[in-house]
Amino acid sequence: MTVRSVAFAALVAATEVIAQDAVVDVPTDLATRRLVPDVYGYSIEPVWVDDYISTPLATNLLSVIANVTGKPPPIRVGGNTADQTFLHDTLPTGNNSVSIPAPLTAKQFNITPSWYESWANYFPEDTDILYTLNLNDNESAWANAVAEAEAAHAALGEKLVLFELGNEIDHFINKGWRDTTWDVQAYMEQFRNLTGQITGSDWYKAAEEPPKFQAGVFADPPWVPDQQDEIDDFSIENLTKAERPEDRDIIGSYATHLYPQSTCDTARWLRMRLDLLSNHTVLWLGMQNDVPMVFCSYANYEVNVSQYGPQVAAADKAGSSLVMGETNSVSCSGKSGISDTFGAALWGVDYVLMGASLGIEKTYFHLGAQSEYSAFTPKPYEAKNETLDSGIRANWYGHYFVAKVAVTSDDDEELRIAALPSANTSVLSGYAVYSGAEQQNALRKLVFLDMGVWNGTEGLANNSTLSATDGTAFSLGARPTGTIQVATPWCAGTNVSVTRLTGPGTNAKSGVAVSGVAFDPRTGDKLGEETVETLSVAQNGSLAVSVKRAEGVLLEVVGGGAVNCTGGSVSDSGLGNVDTSGAAGKTVAFWTALLVAIGVSGNLSIL
Repeated sequence: MTVRSVAFAALVAATEVIAQDAVVDVPTDLATRRLVPDVYGYSIEPVWVDDYISTPLATNLLSVIANVTGKPPPIRVGGNTADQTFLHDTLPTGNNSVSIPAPLTAKQFNITPSWYESWANYFPEDTDILYTLNLNDNESAWANAVAEAEAAHAALGEKLVLFELGNEIDHFINKGWRDTTWDVQAYMEQFRNLTGQITGSDWYKAAEEPPKFQAGVFADPPWVPDQQDEIDDFSIENLTKAERPEDRDIIGSYATHLYPQSTCDTARWLRMRLDLLSNHTVLWLGMQNDVPMVFCSYANYEVNVSQYGPQVAAADKAGSSLVMGETNSVSCSGKSGISDTFGAALWGVDYVLMGASLGIEKTYFHLGAQSEYSAFTPKPYEAKNETLDSGIRANWYGHYFVAKVAVTSDDDEELRIAALPSANTSVLSGYAVYSGAEQQNALRKLVFLDMGVWNGTEGLANNSTLSATDGTAFSLGARPTGTIQVATPWCAGTNVSVTRLTGPGTNAKSGVAVSGVAFDPRTGDKLGEETVETLSVAQNGSLAVSVKRAEGVLLEVVGGGAVNCTGGSVSDSGLGNVDTSGAAGKTVAFWTALLVAIGVSGNLSIL
């Protein structure tokens, strides 16, 4: 047995004994990042737009989020087929769009200007729309992309806030769309050519608020050997070094893409596991050969969110922001039994909040009308010898829960977020949400996610998912419930509301709710009334909340206030001496000793 295997076995043993009891401190000096109301967005593959707008399901669900946060989720229309989209005055079929040969296998997507008009008013009012132009086709000096830009703006108007130039441009060599000289410098030359044509157009000059450009749009994680056998220098760091001041005048944001698991090739197919998706440590550090990166060398590895710190810093230095412009659980359309489970809902919450606390301003989850990772699907379809219904999947509820986290008490309030160092293991993550400017942070909300796996026997099926992937392996015994004791700066007697993200188990595809609220799978209508649960802060700011294994909780000061009464810490919170002989103490001791033993470098230490 290798040292790495022994270490991983120790980790598994340690997490197994955790009864979910934990003591969490909220330090007063945490670095925070802005948490925007529309932090959770969607990216729709162009060939699937027609399906999504053919029923009211998507707009109803997006309106649900807007009704909570006051701002609809941002929508990106982009993906692989964006670079295969061609604009025509008319089509022989008489339609406004046609996928060749079909949406699921499209090699070309032909559209007319009326295609943009067909979905211009579908999304809720005040939705910010991003559209990806065809950068692949440069035979006629990007005449097609220039025409796309004008037609999109003519239909969408001020709803169109950003253009992207191409999708995953660091794969262009592999796709045969650029030669081996394709690099950041070549990209910037073409970026200036195409954006210069667009910004020089009469329609652009006449627009009161013309769209800016989202630069980058890179697929390959910056610290991972290129998965497409394409050696290049594409990163946000290198891109910002190649820019000129005039480039930054029109850049609204930078984008990268990430999929932590994949069905795209056999090697990554064999590494897909739900317990590695619903795992806070893997989400931050990544893994190698099914082992969390904390035990791994830097060869043939997969690194997740931690690698984007330098990319965020580069975007900050350039005066802009970084977004995760396209993502989901499993690339190449997802994996039922992983992507459509309650575990994926918890993962989605952790992912969005982790990214936000690092400085990734928005995260866009990719949608396809027949994709196994899609949070909702608009129409019935045939897949893998099964007939699937339209509907809502478990991962949608993660978005609804995040909306509760990101909502402000009024239009003028700004929220900021930080990860909690003492709520940071493979099975527990925590975040503090503050109100006010960075120098005046007042704690308003706390989020805790139990990421431990609990595979139940209920909620296994969902008519919109593959029945072949319904759960068959179940956890033994009773589902654990523990207590998280938090040392807060809140005043004794302060009332704190509790919102819960619940499901029958990590493997559940149905039966998921947010404090008792569910949604009609056909219409998206809200079902049920929200359960009211309130706690009271004890002496010296201590607060205790029960949490089941595989559950999320949001704690929020009632009335939208955020009052810091104390500089609470574990030592002065009234919790007394922490018993490190129990499960929580074992976890702290285990991680401390392990991290020291393996010598994790400072820039990759756990959040």
